[in-house]
Amino acid sequence: MRAGQRRGSFYALVEDDLEELTRRLQDVGRGAHPTFAAASAHLFGSPGKLLRPTLVFLSSRFGPGTGSRMIVDLAVSLELVHTASLVHDDIVDRAEVRRNVPTVNAVWSDDIALIVGDYLFAKAYALAAVLPKPEVIAMVAQTVFALCDGELTEVAGPSAMPTEAQYLERIELKTASLYAACCQGAALLADADPEHVAALGAYGTNIGLAFQITDDVLDLVGEEDDLGKEVGRDLAEGMPTLPMIYAVERDGERTSLAARIVAADKDPAEVRDLIAAIRASGGVQRAQERARRSRDEAVTALERLPAPPEREALRAIADFVVSRDR
Repeated sequence: MRAGQRRGSFYALVEDDLEELTRRLQDVGRGAHPTFAAASAHLFGSPGKLLRPTLVFLSSRFGPGTGSRMIVDLAVSLELVHTASLVHDDIVDRAEVRRNVPTVNAVWSDDIALIVGDYLFAKAYALAAVLPKPEVIAMVAQTVFALCDGELTEVAGPSAMPTEAQYLERIELKTASLYAACCQGAALLADADPEHVAALGAYGTNIGLAFQITDDVLDLVGEEDDLGKEVGRDLAEGMPTLPMIYAVERDGERTSLAARIVAADKDPAEVRDLIAAIRASGGVQRAQERARRSRDEAVTALERLPAPPEREALRAIADFVVSRDR
């Protein structure tokens, strides 16, 4: 059975494109420095969900320019941007495992992981630079700027509980901007109608928000074997997420919960105690409702598109994003 058939029905329409993307990713390190070649083989040896390139390929079907090599180039470029950002995030977070696989910094070192991330960004830019539409090239660059802004907001900000609006602004930069680029950039390259390009951009942004909120919920309620990483990592590092923000809001005038959440380097017992308190507060359920609201807004954006099978596949992705367990 082919990889896409195992993953889910919404991949079926773009299975051949995903096979080509996987082959291209596995060749990223070919002819490069041996350490980079080994690290890239480590990163791309077992593809993840491949949601972002799937969004690229599905979104490109709404214009007459679908099926061209430049669509694959965009998908590879944006997947390299995503992977590079994860490699750098793992350094910042001191993470040792991702998707049940040791991180680059755990296998080699922080210094090597930093350079591998830079190398992946350079590869992404090289692919984007030859795309025929300057606005798409600029979109790739702007996406990297947004990712960096979101990450800096996260790691360089004060140790304080953000508001819901501040949190949503951060994840729109750090996560949703890449989803929007996948959808909008592909539609632009495929010469889709401007109204359809805008609709796909709105869809991508809302899918990205729903995805990140769901990730933050799973960090508090998921199973480590399913997630492929340590549960409660954000909480352990003092990084507030939406369920935590809602829990503190329910806490009212008391500030002890907020102070405990934003404190860094908690011991495992404190993390477990806080997870229990956040779950009991209803913060998890409220965050899930907020993720579903973003999902609904994404689905509403799809109503502005024609109704080929690709639109139904995008709808299925919207439902998957908020119902997954990993």
